[in-house]
Amino acid sequence: MPIENLSDLRGWVRADLNRYDRDPLATLVREPQTRWQVLLRVAEYATNTRGPLAGGILRWLLQGRGIRLGYTIPVNVCGPGLKLPHWGTLVISPAARVGAGCTIHPGTTLGIHAGGAPQVGDGVYIGPGAKAYGPVSIGDGASLGANCVVNQDVRPGAKVAGVPAAEI
Repeated sequence: MPIENLSDLRGWVRADLNRYDRDPLATLVREPQTRWQVLLRVAEYATNTRGPLAGGILRWLLQGRGIRLGYTIPVNVCGPGLKLPHWGTLVISPAARVGAGCTIHPGTTLGIHAGGAPQVGDGVYIGPGAKAYGPVSIGDGASLGANCVVNQDVRPGAKVAGVPAAEI
């Protein structure tokens, strides 16, 4: 479900900002990652509706600002309500998909391996340093512990930790 019009854009930005514990305007002023997220959503909108030139220019700006924050997140990968609590290294493959209302901490990698990339459900919590590789499915409401390595499917609502990740 990509951002296809201005109404979608406003809704997705509102959903992202409402995930933080303070007023949305204060969040924009204080948190650099939220300003980056707004640019991500505008780049998604431009890519989907305004053509390759406008989308390309905004993706270039997004990449430049993402380097300072440590983010490598392509457009049209993350659903609405994304929360990035802290800035820091965060790499998501263009083939991965992240559902709505997810929280992703720094040090996380969602990478492609063996012909596939992770498919993350809605409302998933991904702890600092967690890694998920390959064609794995992470169910709705699951929690990935800090520094875990996910190499197999995680059922909805499960809590996993360790290397390799196992349910706790």
